[in-house]
Amino acid sequence: MDKNSMLFWYPLIKNLPIIPQPETIIVEVDPKFAYDVIDGKGMYPEMGRFVQTIGKLGLPVFIRTDQMSGKHDWKKTCYFDASLTPSHTGLLGHIYRLTEATLGCDVVGKSVNAFVFRKYIPMDSKYTAFWGEMPVNPERRYFVENGFLVCHHPYWTKDAIQRPSVENWEELSEEMNKETEEEIALLSRYARLVSNSIEGFWSVDFCKAKDGRWILIDMALGENSWHPEDCPYNRTKKIDYLQHFAKKTETK
Repeated sequence: MDKNSMLFWYPLIKNLPIIPQPETIIVEVDPKFAYDVIDGKGMYPEMGRFVQTIGKLGLPVFIRTDQMSGKHDWKKTCYFDASLTPSHTGLLGHIYRLTEATLGCDVVGKSVNAFVFRKYIPMDSKYTAFWGEMPVNPERRYFVENGFLVCHHPYWTKDAIQRPSVENWEELSEEMNKETEEEIALLSRYARLVSNSIEGFWSVDFCKAKDGRWILIDMALGENSWHPEDCPYNRTKKIDYLQHFAKKTETK
């Protein structure tokens, strides 16, 4: 199994205490289902399971595959609200686009083994961006390895934003990306708890909710995850990490 899949990492961290996470229901599918979706082979029995799952969580709901969410296309992929895309056919459109995005992605494994439905949590959104009008929120990415904190970064840097919805988006982004000492202490604690539960080098993503909580929203293998270009711990630069960990004083 690809370790980037939620089928691998989510069971290892879903019951961690303290760390807020969205209510999540995973519906596994046969990998050939994805190709049936792309081939347009009618209405599938799995769609009934998806509708039942959404009924348990309520609308709106966040949907992704076990590999990715296609978040830049927000309103047509991961964000489903019947008032925007009503009916069974509307849901099928989201499933199709999520499937297409996953099978076409060069970063994650090109397979769909499950669809993941998550209770939607309103986030501390500042504006929208990209072609799908995706809400841009305070997000942080923490890199960890075997109980140690490696580095951390704001996720939505200015150079990553396209088609912002407001003129003062740069000012909003600058404010959104300020990391306070209190925040760093909290998320460092969360990240180490995650790392103590899963072996290896990982990125852990947190998003700030409208109510002020930091929510653990995603994880991926560290070597597949973005760092800023100037981050000394970007593994694409072949840094000697043994030197880094030899200097660490944090305990697990």
